Amino acid sequence: MLTMNSGYADDILVIKISGEVTHKDIDDLLIPAIESKLKDHASIRLWYEFTEEFVGLTVGALWDDALLSVFHFGDFSRVVMIANMEKIGTMVNTLAFMLPCPVKVFSANDRDNARSWLDESSIATV
Repeated sequence: MLTMNSGYADDILVIKISGEVTHKDIDDLLIPAIESKLKDHASIRLWYEFTEEFVGLTVGALWDDALLSVFHFGDFSRVVMIANMEKIGTMVNTLAFMLPCPVKVFSANDRDNARSWLDESSIATV
């Protein structure tokens, strides 16, 4: 399940991930949220936060995520992934590999550093 939240900056989309993520989640929630942000910005930053309730992705969701990277190749400037690496590290690193922009994974208790790293892209482009 995906939950979309506004970021602390207008060009940031915060995605909370829990339970099982399906094709419907990607198609009905993630893609429209990204495309909505892109109406006002040449590129956006993403903040993926995997909750403790996250159990996995369906094959359809994984495929959709790969296609998202292809169709929005230059639309993301940076991506932060907040995750319990002991629990889902391999899966998160696989998702990070599919994205065509800088991606960095942080633990849940390292949010301040994640925010600083995500903000580096906006500072560099000003």
